[in-house]
Amino acid sequence: MTQSNPLSCRLRSASPQDASELAKLKLLCWHHAYQGLMSKATLDALDATSETPHWRSWLADEKAGLIACLLENAEGLIGYGLAGPMRLGDRPDNEIQADSELYALYIHPAYQRQGHGRHLFMAMVERLVGAYYQSAGSWMMGGNHKAEHFFEKMGGLEVGKRVDIRNGRIAYREKAWCWRDLKQVQARLTLRTV
Repeated sequence: MTQSNPLSCRLRSASPQDASELAKLKLLCWHHAYQGLMSKATLDALDATSETPHWRSWLADEKAGLIACLLENAEGLIGYGLAGPMRLGDRPDNEIQADSELYALYIHPAYQRQGHGRHLFMAMVERLVGAYYQSAGSWMMGGNHKAEHFFEKMGGLEVGKRVDIRNGRIAYREKAWCWRDLKQVQARLTLRTV
């Protein structure tokens, strides 16, 4: 494990020029986080080069309302968080009651359990509050116990579950999480760091 002080890391907004590095970090994080939760074929099919144009387009889309925050240290990009308006309609009868959504929050495996996730999460909450969001929700792959424990520590409440069945088989399970009062979450997390 590589040691790194979260407070010595740089937080900044992502730009379209970061697309390639984001795609590479996503693949690394997904292989680490979802091994055993997603099929090996699905994980092996991920390709940073083919994902880069999607990332570049999303980061350039000013109408998407995307909040994209990067965490860097002297070694380079070690984490990213993505949030924005709650996406509705893809989980009928199972929507999270929140006005914003935490789409992703990942830390490079070598830098986990050192406070980087908390540092990045706090930055994302600050940006969401600054954009006048009051609450946030997030969908998580079921069975990701490390992430579940992290969300609980960050004040998240599990508010639902969903099973996606394709061709008569379970394709994947998801859990819904919610932070109903972002200002309260922000205040509590800030107090815990003082």
